[in-house]
Amino acid sequence: MKTIQKTIAILAISGFLFISCDKPKKEKVEDKMEEIEESMEDAGDDISDEFKKMQLKLEDGTYVNYSSNNSGDLSFDDWEGFNTANEELRAIEELDSKTYTTRIGDLSATIANLGNSIPAWLKTEEVMEDIEDIQKEYKKLSDERNESEDKIEQNIEDLMEKFDDLREELNETIEKYKS
Repeated sequence: MKTIQKTIAILAISGFLFISCDKPKKEKVEDKMEEIEESMEDAGDDISDEFKKMQLKLEDGTYVNYSSNNSGDLSFDDWEGFNTANEELRAIEELDSKTYTTRIGDLSATIANLGNSIPAWLKTEEVMEDIEDIQKEYKKLSDERNESEDKIEQNIEDLMEKFDDLREELNETIEKYKS
């Protein structure tokens, strides 16, 4: 529906551009068309990055549901702790240092419980090692929360890197089930 509306808007603007004889107006219309085209491209990126529901059949015959997007992000129906941490850390990446300190503190229980709440089908040695690494980085960040802003930002970057490692390992684990 949005695509149709945007197409109609582009056609209307294009028609106006061809009818208009005043050169400054043409330039304004051309600028507006470029803005619309850019917003359509951005909307296309958003659409392609939507989560898609997937289902896997495990060796024991049970089915598990998860979601994935083109960026490699995951969401699991049976692992709310990961979903919460994943969403919060993605949001924190977009914030400035003054804003994310509180949000980082709110993740304490979620990060601490990642290893206890992981579904059995995802519980591999590599995944558990990545979870331990995340917990160590989170503890370091918590212990050094009164350090300089640069030090805190470095610790957050390290935590994000460890969480990226976990995302990658989870994707590899899922791929093993698919083959």
